[in-house]
Amino acid sequence: MQEIVKRINGNIHTSGCNLKCGYCYLAQANYKNQGMIKALRYPLETILAACSRERLGGTCIIEIIGDGETLLPDDVVPLILGLLKEGHYVLVINNGTLKTRIHELVEQSERDQTLCRLIFSFSLHFLELEKRNLLTTFADNINFVKKKGISFGVSLVCADEYVEAADRIHRFCEEDLGGVTPNISPARECDNSGNTVGILSKYDKDTYYQNIKKAFPTFNTESIYDIEHTDNHQFCYAGSWCFQVDFTTGMYSQCLRNAGPKYNFFENIEQELMLEPVGTGCRAPYCWCGWTKTMNLIPGKSKYEPVDALINAPEYKFMDIKSLSASRVNLADANKEYTETEKELSRQRSIRYEYFARQVELLKFDFVEEKYEKFIQGAEVLLEEDLDPRLWDVVWLVVRYGYALLRTGQAQRALDLASCYEDLNYNADYCYVMGLAYMNNGMIEQAEQSFYEAARRNFVIDKGANSEWPYLNLGLIYESRGDMEKAKACYLECGSYEPAIQQLEGLR
Repeated sequence: MQEIVKRINGNIHTSGCNLKCGYCYLAQANYKNQGMIKALRYPLETILAACSRERLGGTCIIEIIGDGETLLPDDVVPLILGLLKEGHYVLVINNGTLKTRIHELVEQSERDQTLCRLIFSFSLHFLELEKRNLLTTFADNINFVKKKGISFGVSLVCADEYVEAADRIHRFCEEDLGGVTPNISPARECDNSGNTVGILSKYDKDTYYQNIKKAFPTFNTESIYDIEHTDNHQFCYAGSWCFQVDFTTGMYSQCLRNAGPKYNFFENIEQELMLEPVGTGCRAPYCWCGWTKTMNLIPGKSKYEPVDALINAPEYKFMDIKSLSASRVNLADANKEYTETEKELSRQRSIRYEYFARQVELLKFDFVEEKYEKFIQGAEVLLEEDLDPRLWDVVWLVVRYGYALLRTGQAQRALDLASCYEDLNYNADYCYVMGLAYMNNGMIEQAEQSFYEAARRNFVIDKGANSEWPYLNLGLIYESRGDMEKAKACYLECGSYEPAIQQLEGLR
């Protein structure tokens, strides 16, 4: 087995789920299913290049989880297969109900000879499956994966009502799933943003945990208390050894609670990776993700449990040693710890990132309130600093600075932003605002080129900046030249965008 050097927790946007569990953070946030069938905004080859073993420094364990049901989007299976072929281990979190997707993934992985690095984690939403008559489907999919010899585990979020259904759940796991022991976790109360704010139970925390333990004896309260009581304000390597990537948008963040130097992981892939550890600056009262313990991200302090201590646990009965070692890897073994000097330099960088991000956040109020002159003054001060053009906040600031200049009649000054082209042309919003700047200065050919560049970019901050907005302006340019066929084609690219529909009506 090749050494695992990093863990990437990869989220994809699914816009909903085929189940509706009351304890789910989506249900608590009243999340609506928008019927999204594609999860990836970037071409698959770009994503795989960004996740190459060469770029990441070796083999990684990559978790793929949706903000609804992971396997719903059409393009998630090719993503998983591509990551497996790249040589990574891939852990797929799913609800075990989508037979066609599971079979497609397993059968193609078998042909690719990558089954040994594919790991499934099935979430058992027992009462919801029971209500929808999907328990047989769930069991069939588990047994199909088991027959193929693929490593898997089953997890169960134990809400109060699951304690009451414990006997039925145990019987189902023993008889229908062939002796599976689920990994038990408590139900969490979440706010409208999906952040954990407490325990979701009608009982106090201690009583709730006791109820779970009585119903499911393998519930590991000791491990949970270890996570909740570990001092996570010691130097943590989340963000460097283990980090998050939004596989829909490409955005990097350090962990569930800390953003760090936010940037697009799928852009500028020829440059050195920017992986900044959380260090001593964690914003959470304890490690919400639990990664400090499971990955040993605070070496010597996080009460890491070695694989040898877990291999005989009933929850891991259907995990082979390689898969378990990958999913519970001690990342301190594969990565070099910082010296005290390096830790101090990292802290200083984090302070600078945080200061800049907060200054940008304050300027957002001026922009939203249309105090453009004040915004321009503040932006110019920040833009004097030595900035990394990969940072999301830098891109946002430059783009909004351009908009503010245009909206205050300073189109000539907006042309100065052309000096940022080499650094920022990877972003659709920048290309679009440059198109507006050129258009306002009568430089139509340059405007046309910039609008086309905006439409071809994947990294976008404002929805529309790489679709209907540039195409509407391209249509106006062609219409002014009398090229009505090209104008019509551009307006049609705008879909249901009302200004484009009005222009089409005018052409008719």
